[in-house]
Amino acid sequence: MAGNTLIGGTSYEITGGTCLVDGTSYEVKRGKVLIGGTSYDISFGTTIGDLGVGESVFLNVDGVSNEFIIVHQGLPSSLYDSSCNGTWLLMKTVYTWMIWDPTNNDYANSDIYAYLNNTFLYLLDSDIRAAIQRIKIPYWNGTKSSGTIATGSNGLSTRIFLLSGYELGWTTSNSPYFPVDGAKLSYFMSGTTNTANAKRVAKDQSGSTDTWGLRSPHSGTKDIWAVDRTGAYTVPECAISTAVRPALVLPSDFDVTNYLA
Repeated sequence: MAGNTLIGGTSYEITGGTCLVDGTSYEVKRGKVLIGGTSYDISFGTTIGDLGVGESVFLNVDGVSNEFIIVHQGLPSSLYDSSCNGTWLLMKTVYTWMIWDPTNNDYANSDIYAYLNNTFLYLLDSDIRAAIQRIKIPYWNGTKSSGTIATGSNGLSTRIFLLSGYELGWTTSNSPYFPVDGAKLSYFMSGTTNTANAKRVAKDQSGSTDTWGLRSPHSGTKDIWAVDRTGAYTVPECAISTAVRPALVLPSDFDVTNYLA
């Protein structure tokens, strides 16, 4: 429960507070109060920034609760615009399957980018949709070898997006055709060990593993980078259907009390 207090005869809702202990002020997140000899819990809610990487929140997608993993807190690196500073969420399971794009691997003009920022966005509850940050993410601007990296304020404006190879812990040391379109997120591990790959594996609602697509194009061909059923990287053609795991960023002060398990 939260609470109210009377000041000058007016009732104010208490949403947080501090207390003094030996002259030091401490923020109060929760506690107890005695009313009529009975102890009651007091809670001022949980913000998503209070949660650790690897913890989950549950958001409705088309009216159905779906688990989203916290994969990073804060700004991943200087490659990112300040708009990316928040809590990064990745859907735990595969949501759907679709062709990345029928023609080429230009992410900014792809079918998958349009689907995520239109169709999928409006499947989320209105309060979540309103809170999702519009960010500018690093991306390969163009297609095949004719593209260039765009970062910082020149990044791609988006609200729902796919993760990149670098964000999952792969680099050009794994393949020179990985564009440097991001930095490793805290949830993932660098390299290609079995332990690192296990963090990347995705399953569908039935428990079957699936190959899921990334926003990173292969910088030498019209293929895209993806995560295969074992968590290793692979390069399917852009016109081949792959699984979709949407990602988004919420402000760190967003109250997720009603979105926890």
